Formats: sequence, C-alpha cells, structure tokens
Amino acid sequence: MAIIQQIIRADLRRLILLLTIGSVLLSLGNSYWAIYNEQKQLMVNATLESNRRYAAKIAASAETMLLSAQKQIAYSSVLLSDKRMGRSYAESEVHRIVNQSDLFNSAIVVNQNAQVAAIWPQDIVPAGYVLPENTRQSFYAKDPLITDPFHSVSGNTLISISHPIWGDGGRYLGYVSGTIYLNENGSLARLMRDHFFEDETYLYVVDRHGELIFHADKKRIGENVSYMPFIQQVTDGRGGARELINSLDVDMLAGYSPITSAQWGVVVQRPKASVMEGINTQVLQVFWRSLPVALLTILGIWFFAYMITRPLTQLARSVSNINDEQVQHGILSIRAWYYEAAQLKIAILHGIGLLNERIHELDNDSHTDPMTGLYNRRGMQRILDDFESQQACFAVLALDIDHFKQVNDRFGHDVGDLVITELARIMQQSLADTGIACRVGGEEFLVFLPHTSLERALDQAQSLCETIALSPMPKVRHITVSIGVSGVQHCASMRDIDVAIKQADTALYAAKNAGRNCVRSGALAIRD
Repeated sequence: MAIIQQIIRADLRRLILLLTIGSVLLSLGNSYWAIYNEQKQLMVNATLESNRRYAAKIAASAETMLLSAQKQIAYSSVLLSDKRMGRSYAESEVHRIVNQSDLFNSAIVVNQNAQVAAIWPQDIVPAGYVLPENTRQSFYAKDPLITDPFHSVSGNTLISISHPIWGDGGRYLGYVSGTIYLNENGSLARLMRDHFFEDETYLYVVDRHGELIFHADKKRIGENVSYMPFIQQVTDGRGGARELINSLDVDMLAGYSPITSAQWGVVVQRPKASVMEGINTQVLQVFWRSLPVALLTILGIWFFAYMITRPLTQLARSVSNINDEQVQHGILSIRAWYYEAAQLKIAILHGIGLLNERIHELDNDSHTDPMTGLYNRRGMQRILDDFESQQACFAVLALDIDHFKQVNDRFGHDVGDLVITELARIMQQSLADTGIACRVGGEEFLVFLPHTSLERALDQAQSLCETIALSPMPKVRHITVSIGVSGVQHCASMRDIDVAIKQADTALYAAKNAGRNCVRSGALAIRD
C-alpha cells in the first residue's frame, strides 16, 4: 500500500522515467532472454548436427576400412585355394597380410580340421593348434564374416575378418582370417582414438549387442549399454542425433551413425552443460558490449523526460502559488516548447485571468451597494483604512434626502428606489474624480474628498446640493438634500476619522434643523 501511495504521489517526470526505463529494461531483458534461448537452441542443434556428422564420418571411414579388409582377405582366400593350402605358401600369405599394411595385427589360416595351418606372428600359437570350440565362429560360418569382438587366447580384444577357402568341387578347405586388435595401435584403433576435440566431446563404439568395444574411458570397455533407447536404433543401421541422459545420468548431446558391415554403432557426444557454459559466456559478452548503449539510452531517456516535464513542472509550481501577484509574469516566462505544454500554458493564463476577473467582481459586489453601485459600509471601511495607512487629509460630506419617507409613502418603495438610484448617478457625475460616494443607509450617504480643505469641501457640497435640487427625478419631479461637512487635517488616525464622520453627521442634523436643502459645516478634526 505504501508503494502504491508513493507512486500516486510521484510527479510526471518520475512516472515517465519509471515507464520508459522500465520498458527499456523489460525490452533488454526480453531481448537477452530471447537471444539466450535462440543461441541455446542454435548451439544445441549445431552440436547435435556436428556430432552426427562426425559420427557418420568415423563410421564411413571404419566401414571403408572393414570393406577393404574383407576384400584383402577374400583375395588371400582365392590365392590359398589355388595353392591347395600348401603350408609354405600359407605361412608366406599370413606374413604378407600383416606386413603389407598396418590394417591387421595378425593373420591366421585354419584348415578343414580346425587346426592352425599358419599364423603370423608365429609366437601367438603353434602350428597344428586346434581351435577351442568357443572360437570357431568363422570355422562354422563358411561365409565371409566379421566376427563379434572377442578375447583371444593371447588375451587381446579383437575382431576377426574371415573368408572361407574352397577347393575343387566346392570342397571346404578351411578359412583365412585377419585379426584387428581393438586395444592395440592398429589403424582401426587409431581411427577411433585419435581426435582433435578441444572441448569435452568424446567418442565410443558399441557392437550389435550394445556392448562398449571402444571408449575414451578404458575402464568402461565391455560395459553393456543396450538399455539406452538409441543404441538399438544405431545397431539396426539408423543414424541420427538427440539429447539424452547417458548411463551416468549426465545430459548429453549425441550424434550417432552405424557401421553397417559390422553392425556396430559410433556415438559422438558432448555434455550439454559444457555447451551451455559457452552460451552463457556469449550472452554475458553481449550484455557487457551492449551495456554502454543501454546506459546512454537510459541517460537520453532521463534528459528528454526532464525536457518534456520541465515546463509542466514549472506550470504546476506556478499554479500552486496562484495567490502570488507575480504568478502570471512567472507563467509567461515559462518556455513551453511543445504543443501540449503551450496549450496548457495558455489555458492556465486564461483561467487565472477569468479567476482574477471573478475575484474582482466578487470584491466589487462585496464592497458596493447593488442598487446604486456606490461603495457600501465595507467598501467605505477599506477607503478609510487607506486614509489611515497613508495618513492623508480629507473632507467628509454627510448627505440625506429631505422628506424621503413622504416619497415612499406617496409613490411607493419602487419609486423611492428609482430616486435613490438617480441621486447616486448625479452624485457620481458631479463629483467626477474628486470624491468617493458611499451609501451607508436607506437614503443616507457619505462622500469623502481626499486632499481637500474644509473650505473647498463646503464649495463642492453647496454645488452638489444645488445640482440635486435642480435635477428632475422619476415620478416625484424634484427632491432636495441636506449636507453636513467636516474634515481631517494632518496625520489622520482612525479615531480622527470617526470624529470627523460624527462631526459631519452633527452638521447634517444642523442643516436639517435650518430648513433642509442647505449645507452646514462641523469642526475640522486636527491631530498634532
């Protein structure tokens, strides 16, 4: 609630800054978030595609290598068939198979009795050695074969690429086989082992049973991972790429491709966390590089918010001091440089003008008599206050209509009001700028003559008395007035003013007693 109240009390500049800077920060945050998600997806897709392609490349190279090996062994089987499995030639052939390239680690010729006819290197097993039953996969197959990985009698993990040897009439003579050690420095092992990954990407190979036959971590060789959903897919001959959780519960981005001839699968994968680390670094770099522009943008927003709200703020402050006499001058000096502020400035000035006019009207209404337009008692008091503050000398005339009750009784109060109104007009016209007339009762008036001596006041009172007597009046034709005159000279105070008014009133009664339609004077009030 306190925060809401604070926002409500906030000025326009803060609201603009809050709105614009909040919008900028929200836009920047949304941009960074969108960039992060987009880059994340791009990096994930790029990593998946890169791993898939690399797995396909390794699988294609291995496929080429195995097919080449099969062709080489097939050629040797033809040569051995022509030589009818002669021992000397068989020994020469196994030697050639191993030494003409670094593809095979060893070679063997087995006769129709499952006995070793020739082997290279010769120290593996002796000639005439009968193969154990569990190593006779190639012997019984009698077809070209790439065996599943197995452990040889010498303790090596290897695969055998074999081809049957057929004699005349289709007689089975045995087979010739080249072996490739998967844990030795052979060409296939180097293909799987030697990579140039600069991150945490690594490669492994599974056989058709889902058993690891090559892995960067040698301790995991022989582990069965067939429970992973994509392993069956790749051993069935289908490649692809996907996000997965490996056997160690680590999120991985894996690409995989089959080695069709051997029913193996090559998998290249990278921990997703390492990919995300790279994305985080990139987004952070984008943030730091865009930060100066963002700060300049915010600074620009602050500047323009200041420039936009400055005239409005000045107008608001001026309006809050509307009772100040200089408020209009202050508003006029405000530079409203755009349309809305200029229109608001004009509207405020117009409003202040109307307000001043209304105040002036109300002031006049409160200080003047509504029927005659002369000052009433409140207006008269303000005049007397001015006389006191200025310590001015003045003369005062007390005026009353003679026999006014008879006018009301004979002609009615409406005619009486018309007579009073006409009398007020004559008084204002006769006095012009020399006197101030006030209506203090029904037919009673006071006239103040600033800076006027008693002698001069008597002359003006006599002239006014004669003018009224000669002026026609509505319905009653003519009226007369009685006037009493007094004055204040030198350093007037309110007490002196009251004395002067009372003396004028006394002189008025003297004029009444003297037969009316005349002027009489009272004493001059002097303050030493």
